[in-house]
Amino acid sequence: MIGFAGHQGQEYLPIVRRHTDIAGGVDPSGDAAALARQWDFPLYGSLDEALRSADFDTAVVTVPHNAHFAICCDLLRAGKHVLKEKPFAVTEAQARELVKLVDDADRSAFTLVQRGFNPVFAFAREQLAEIGRPYWFSYDYHLNLPTPTSGWRATSDLALGGVLLDMGYHLLDVLSGLFPAPAEVRSTFLHRYEEMRERRLEDLASVQFSYPGLDFAGSLRISRHNLEKVEKLTILGTEGALNVTPTEAALHSPDGDVAYRLVSEQPKGAAVNAMFAHYFRHLDDRDYRTTHVRRQLSAVRLLDRIYRDRPAGTRTAAEAGPPLTAPGRAVPA
Repeated sequence: MIGFAGHQGQEYLPIVRRHTDIAGGVDPSGDAAALARQWDFPLYGSLDEALRSADFDTAVVTVPHNAHFAICCDLLRAGKHVLKEKPFAVTEAQARELVKLVDDADRSAFTLVQRGFNPVFAFAREQLAEIGRPYWFSYDYHLNLPTPTSGWRATSDLALGGVLLDMGYHLLDVLSGLFPAPAEVRSTFLHRYEEMRERRLEDLASVQFSYPGLDFAGSLRISRHNLEKVEKLTILGTEGALNVTPTEAALHSPDGDVAYRLVSEQPKGAAVNAMFAHYFRHLDDRDYRTTHVRRQLSAVRLLDRIYRDRPAGTRTAAEAGPPLTAPGRAVPA
């Protein structure tokens, strides 16, 4: 477990323990030693020490965005499987290097994106053909945080991007599983707080997608400071429509009536548990590995493109990020 003392790492600890043994952890924070004692596994001072001393075949990586790439490269080169927090990578160049390492090492690098393990999103994929030819989608995902972003996500050289890279990656993963790559993207990035503007970390991202030749377009809107928390995907087609939220999906007929509705009765955390269980079962499944990294490469390519296609002068640290071989700080996520 790398970066296990952060919020996300602590959330994953009981789930990982449910499916496998925890051979040790790496985390520089002051809380890590007590947490390792509580969970009864050794704490190593560095990844190098863990690679030398611990007997493990898989690493769960939950660190800030700037540290993912170097850590995952080291793990794959050492012959370890990797389960990592999103994003798969920050840039397309990094993603392609990881894919190469996955192939060279014959090991998996799976991204912890849980919407694919939620029945309502699976329903949307299965029912997409029922709405005829899709011609429009809108995807909104908003939090209602009352104060500015804090922690490492508010630090440019750790976060490397704002809401698009952080919250938005989950949505780009969903879209990459539903639709082909868009031919054109146009984006707007806005700031609720002046300090976030100065750090070039967007509080709100709005992206328009177009698919010339397909008569198809869509929009994506993400923010941290909305009046209410909401996530909703709507897809309009020539023969109906789909509406999807994290708890419910509905297939609509052309006249707008609900033809079929699926309500998820999963308890909180069930999709995350299903994701870990699935990944652990498929670590050595080369076909699944190939499908997964292709989808992640598609999502990262789109992420990279949106950031790089923005108007000049509004780019974040992600564009000018650290060299691909630069070491990252293993700060808990």
